Amino acid sequence: MNLHSKHSPLGLALLVALGLWGGASAAAGTGSQTADDTVRSLAPVEIQGEHAREPIAPAPSGDTITRVNAEGIRLFGGPAQSNPWTALRAAPSVNFQSADPYGLGRPSSLRLRGKSSTHIGRTLNGLPIAGEPGFANGKGGADLVDLENLSSISLTRGPVAADRGFGFSNSGVVDSELRWPEHRFSAQAAQSFGTYDFRRTFVRLDTGDLGSHAARAFVSVSDTLADQWRGPGDSRRTNIEAAIALDISPRIQAKLYGVHHQIRWHSNRALSHAQAQDESQYEDIVYNDRLTGNAKDDVFYYQFNRQDLTNKALIGDVRIALGDHDQIVFKPYYWQEKGWVLSGSANELGKGKPGVNRWNVDHDNYGFDLHYESRPDWGEWRVGYWYQSSEAPPPPTDRASYEIQPDGSLAFRQWSTLAETTRHKYMNPYATVTWQYGPVELSGGLRYMQYKDPSFQYFEADGVTPSPDMYSKGRTYRSWLPNAGIAWHITPDLLASAHYGRTYGRQNWGSVASTYTQNKAAFQAAGLHFNDIWNGLRPEQSDNYDLGLRYSFPTGYIASTLYYTRYKHKQLNMFDPDINVSYHQSAARATAKGLELELGLNPVSDLDVYLSWSWNKASYDDDIATKAGTVIPVGGKQMQDSPRHMAKATAVWRPGAWTLMLAANHIGSRFGDTEEKERVASHTVFDAGVSYDFSRFMGIRDASLGLTVSNLFDKRYIGVINSSDYTVGGKPSYYPGAPRTVVLALSGRF
Repeated sequence: MNLHSKHSPLGLALLVALGLWGGASAAAGTGSQTADDTVRSLAPVEIQGEHAREPIAPAPSGDTITRVNAEGIRLFGGPAQSNPWTALRAAPSVNFQSADPYGLGRPSSLRLRGKSSTHIGRTLNGLPIAGEPGFANGKGGADLVDLENLSSISLTRGPVAADRGFGFSNSGVVDSELRWPEHRFSAQAAQSFGTYDFRRTFVRLDTGDLGSHAARAFVSVSDTLADQWRGPGDSRRTNIEAAIALDISPRIQAKLYGVHHQIRWHSNRALSHAQAQDESQYEDIVYNDRLTGNAKDDVFYYQFNRQDLTNKALIGDVRIALGDHDQIVFKPYYWQEKGWVLSGSANELGKGKPGVNRWNVDHDNYGFDLHYESRPDWGEWRVGYWYQSSEAPPPPTDRASYEIQPDGSLAFRQWSTLAETTRHKYMNPYATVTWQYGPVELSGGLRYMQYKDPSFQYFEADGVTPSPDMYSKGRTYRSWLPNAGIAWHITPDLLASAHYGRTYGRQNWGSVASTYTQNKAAFQAAGLHFNDIWNGLRPEQSDNYDLGLRYSFPTGYIASTLYYTRYKHKQLNMFDPDINVSYHQSAARATAKGLELELGLNPVSDLDVYLSWSWNKASYDDDIATKAGTVIPVGGKQMQDSPRHMAKATAVWRPGAWTLMLAANHIGSRFGDTEEKERVASHTVFDAGVSYDFSRFMGIRDASLGLTVSNLFDKRYIGVINSSDYTVGGKPSYYPGAPRTVVLALSGRF
């Protein structure tokens, strides 16, 4: 059965663009510049000077930040131009993997300095727009905005300033900056075709300054689809985005951004470690393309393993200038996600009886960042308040179990999870200051993290009867999150820096409800109720220390970072000998340390080279007891899916109208399990691209024709390892990396 139509909306999008183009051309004026200079002068600071033109480079401030500019997004963001993580693969200590060659389907994974994406903050214009921080990984909010509509993507590793990474950002922050409506009228279009029936259409229209230059807007449409490379099924992603910017007065500027995002995909089937060792099975062990009539086999039917999610979001930005150096900034936002996830399971109905689980996803969040900032001659300071209210999930609150009928239909049997809940709430005042004294820059900040988790009331399998012992009362957590740093230009070419920051990662509720349900008698015999287990969970906390040194020379730079991180309240699925059950507890400690190197070279004016290397050791401090009562010797061993060594290289050469790109990504050997028994071999993957710029061809500005090849030498390797930071013991699952894919793209601006 063909789940989705595959007709690209290119014709419709082009008609819309042409119609809007005509209207905008009539409305656009050529009047004099408006008096909004005061507001614009206090807009967010862009990187200027050193490294500004390079596609990927470290921040010039000495902070442990790697930034990808608009050209870097185009070059490294992948053919689908949908997932910001893709553009960051070359950064040090980043292990990004995707089971889908275009990043449309799932799973995908990002690890930073050994930590999983659960605790990596993801923000859009500094706002945690994609739902509960860390939750949108694998759900529709992970790739909310087309990458063509971003001006830059930055990755903060380790210490995070008090005014960044709102929400939980215990190992770093990925922040994407929106590309707002432009002052000049333009129409942008791109069309791509590639391997596995990949097709993508993107159209964007900017009105430019309208009338007296008081308003400007844009609208964009994209449609992306591709077949699965392993087994039956496909993926499809459709986006509609629009924004308006208003210069209300010489000192007041307001912007509003909206997006409607829909993504649907069939899941990839995982491999065991034994299966992952045999490359010949990579394309044989897949989901079934037809029903067999046997429920045990039909849990692997591809239509019973798919997802369909729709996201909507609004993002505001209001700036009121109070002079030449001061302004008030108000950034409200709203996000909503609705959809469902189907997954077949051999034990869905209990006692070895197969079935299909439907997870109904329906949640939203809203909030704002309000701050006052000033940029006097000696530096900059900011004081503000961040608020957010989020609806569950997480954790899941609406999951139903279905039995597979002989004719292939699904019959509802019971609720596997059903709960009423209040909302997650965040109330965080913060302050930051930066002081410049000659060659020395001092920075500091403080955020008071106040987080109230929800109250829950779970129901029995009938969905009607409240479970008398399955409830929890919401709690409020409070913690001071300080940060401090110093950057010293020892010479104009030599910069030394030191930074410290305390960060916060949300607790994982995971399988707490199902574990308690299955072992209720044991818990109650020990005098423990569900609320007691719930209250035992605490947000993870880390103290991060970075030492940096960067030397710049006429044709490039070399930057090094030595880091050390201590984690406490780290959550693991641990054995409790008093109950004889393993369940989530916030009782472990861990340490991460490493060295990162970045080298940028510009030996000639048309060549940019970027190299990175990292050594990372992230390990548990102590051994862990299991359900069987034995001790697993994990103390000092590397965390799951965390390579010790990674090396990356990119080169962009622009001879005349040509642009040639070559990238290499080496990921060292990893282990899927905590005992270091399931080893995954290292791999090196090469990507290449070439494009030709038909500048001013037939009146088309920035017209280009390009060819990109991912996994140039068709390397067979294991990419995603589905292994949680929280699991000790157990069996992780494995997904082959995507094979060679070839994409032809035509793009231009009018």
